[in-house]
Amino acid sequence: MYRFFSLFLFILPCAIFAQKVAVVDVQQVFDGYQKVKDARERLEKSSKIAKEEIDIFRDELGNIVKELREMEEKLKNPNIDSSALKGQYQEKVKKAQTKKDDMVAYEKRARATIAQRQKNLLVEHLDDIRGAIEKVSNSKKLDLVLNSSETQLGVFFASEKLDITKDVISILNSPEGKK
Repeated sequence: MYRFFSLFLFILPCAIFAQKVAVVDVQQVFDGYQKVKDARERLEKSSKIAKEEIDIFRDELGNIVKELREMEEKLKNPNIDSSALKGQYQEKVKKAQTKKDDMVAYEKRARATIAQRQKNLLVEHLDDIRGAIEKVSNSKKLDLVLNSSETQLGVFFASEKLDITKDVISILNSPEGKK
């Protein structure tokens, strides 16, 4: 009788304080969220355009360098009047330096802009993801949801029955989730 009473005292608090816990792979949700996919696609296009612009700068700079080499060859020729050519050469050198500086500045701005957009991508959609997790949690009457993403070391094991990742992605990509 004493053992039964002790067992009852142990089980009762556990039953009263039992909480429903689930896990969600936030990285997988992020990757599966259509708005994020669209934003990443736009970001990729911006990166591609920036790369193409930098390639144009490089080509133009390469052409100027080629012209400079040709001028250097002419300057070595003793039969050519080099005074006018030296002035043109100096102007070309200035043009090459300006082009190089412009290219470096553009590349720096493009990288900073893309890095900022990547940062914003996370921040912009994290509220949506949290809202969807809250909706799923409320519908499943969950008390606690943990991130099970491999990049997060907080959860080392989670049963598949606790995983609500697919439910969260469904809500985010549903017409009602796109508010």
